[in-house]
Amino acid sequence: MSQRIFTVVCLVVLAAAPAAAFDLNLAVGADFSGDFDAGNISVSADTGYTLGLELAFKIPVIEIGVGLEYGFSRDAKDFDFDGSYYQLYGIGRFFIGPAYIAGRFGYADVSFSEAIDGSTDGGSWGLGGGVELFGKVKLELLFNSLGSDLSYEGWTVRVLYTF
Repeated sequence: MSQRIFTVVCLVVLAAAPAAAFDLNLAVGADFSGDFDAGNISVSADTGYTLGLELAFKIPVIEIGVGLEYGFSRDAKDFDFDGSYYQLYGIGRFFIGPAYIAGRFGYADVSFSEAIDGSTDGGSWGLGGGVELFGKVKLELLFNSLGSDLSYEGWTVRVLYTF
């Protein structure tokens, strides 16, 4: 179901604006206060780093787009495994002056270094906000939930640069 919704969001984004109106956002971030949910246990994760790319366009007070993000491997505290993830998502930002509210919804796959029973892929969502500086830089804070049976939740601070 979430893959169908994501596909519809992608098609709407691509059909709604000419190619010249698209912005390319490069996102670099840090995940903190994250938790791996590995079946019967929930484990705190070390700080991890993310790299992402978004294709977006703006209409008055709203920015809509699609993105891909990779969460580099981070260790689980007090356990001998680590995890990483990638996610494909649709994102929307509602601007109130330079500040904005952001939400994203998509598909994620969480990978663990050890074989753990359960499904690692599933829906993803994030909610937060940020501020746009100089028309080219965004500072963003999001709470993210990724995966299904085996999942990752945490806060992400991101800096986005618009090309």
